[in-house]
Amino acid sequence: MSRRPYLEWAVLVALLWLLGGVTGLAVAAAFVVYDLVRAPAPRDLLVVAVLCLALVPLVVLARGLPQPATVGPGFVTGNLLAHHLAGAGLALLVVGVLREVRAGADHSDEEEAPAEPPRELPSQARRQLPPGSAP
Repeated sequence: MSRRPYLEWAVLVALLWLLGGVTGLAVAAAFVVYDLVRAPAPRDLLVVAVLCLALVPLVVLARGLPQPATVGPGFVTGNLLAHHLAGAGLALLVVGVLREVRAGADHSDEEEAPAEPPRELPSQARRQLPPGSAP
């Protein structure tokens, strides 16, 4: 195994730890273990990211909306579950998109040269027009 996955995991863990604190570190560690055990396809990561992001409004509504006069930074600090779900969803979205783009680039490099065009069947052959006549 190359060093590339280890470097990617280290960058992900460091970034989520920096941005999310202890919770970001826990999410990053859980993702690394999940990635080692299951090796999810990029599409799976994108589906999980969409689910995390879709849960954010439900979590906010479950806690109750504040009065319009009280909406501010305190609203986010009072609802950290929604905040961390959004952060995890965005992180998974970025990782999933990067993996899908890389897989597409690797796939296009491996494609063989296009085969020669198919030959026409006798029934598809063009009719020869006499010289001087317009098609």
